[in-house]
Amino acid sequence: MREALHRAALLFLVVSLTGCAARTTRPGPQLQDAPTKTSDGLTLDVIRIRAGEDPLTGLKGYDADDLFRLGFDAFEAEEFELSGLLYSRLLEEFPAHPNALPALFNLSMAMERQGALLLAVEQLENYIDLVAEGRPQDAAECRVRLAAWLQRLERHDASREPLQLALAEASLEKPERWEAQILSTMLLGHDGDFERASVRLHSIARDIRNTTRKLGERFPYQSAMLWYHAGALYRLRASSISLDSVDDLDVLRANLDEKARSLLEARQHFKRCLKHLVAEWSGPSALALGGVYEDFRRDLLAAPVPTQMDAEHAVVYRELLSDRTLRFLEKAVADYREVLRSANRFQLQLVWVRAVDSALQRCEKELDMLRLASAESAPALNAPGAEAKEPMPGSSD
Repeated sequence: MREALHRAALLFLVVSLTGCAARTTRPGPQLQDAPTKTSDGLTLDVIRIRAGEDPLTGLKGYDADDLFRLGFDAFEAEEFELSGLLYSRLLEEFPAHPNALPALFNLSMAMERQGALLLAVEQLENYIDLVAEGRPQDAAECRVRLAAWLQRLERHDASREPLQLALAEASLEKPERWEAQILSTMLLGHDGDFERASVRLHSIARDIRNTTRKLGERFPYQSAMLWYHAGALYRLRASSISLDSVDDLDVLRANLDEKARSLLEARQHFKRCLKHLVAEWSGPSALALGGVYEDFRRDLLAAPVPTQMDAEHAVVYRELLSDRTLRFLEKAVADYREVLRSANRFQLQLVWVRAVDSALQRCEKELDMLRLASAESAPALNAPGAEAKEPMPGSSD
């Protein structure tokens, strides 16, 4: 039994140790503007007349130009739900108008910003189908964005075809090509080929640096994207490392050390991403920063109890493990609070502010429950006649 407890104690020891341990011409996804009207012809637009003021537009009468302008203004004001409703009405009531095509693209952007990513993917796919033949460069760039959204939805296999088509398009410019290469590299990581994926990311980073020196032009959007995905790659690598070998001290120690190193490496890359102050990548990096600590705690708690440990000691072991890993939850809370305090500086979009706030509330609720349970069990543990227990390795006692 002592040997089984010794094996289990290694988890606590490692927990203690690990605690010490844009491009100027394209700053990110942009809305499409309405087509510029020429003077060589006159277009008579249909006007919708309402009996009284229309609740959506605030107008008694409107045409496609009005809906497009109002949708654009609403998006700029971060009223993404209203923007989506206005663009949807334009497409429904004026499907043949020249504004319909850019409205379809902008609708996908509004859906994405309000967190309706599945609907955003659907609208962007419709847009790509319409422009693929006549505007191949536009289609290629949108396929890169589509692949990024699909990967956010964990639909990595679905992102392969749009990435292949985008990279095969000769007119795809270098910054967008870097983006496609980064996303393609993440597919290697999801296939388990972490070493080759890491080499490729370093190669893309080197190409960005060399191009910056050559052209004297910075690429903050692509650089931030690269460091976010470098962090995501190390986080993915950490998740692949098993902690099931609890009866083999050497294997368990090696796996714990490697998992801890990968997660700490991921944090460093997420921090590098945040320093770029690029809104589109600050959000996912902010969420991932605290998520790294949640990952480690979850994996430690999920590790099986050593087989030589009887039921009574297994209960004590689980209670101690939960208590010792509590500080990872506290560190996640600290990270989430810090990025929310700095939301304006990091230019966090509303959808990501909500996601980080939701993660913070979840962790705080779990912390409160665990602390309450710990306080309620303390008298029983300290009651007269209770069995004294030796401090675990790594304890400050």
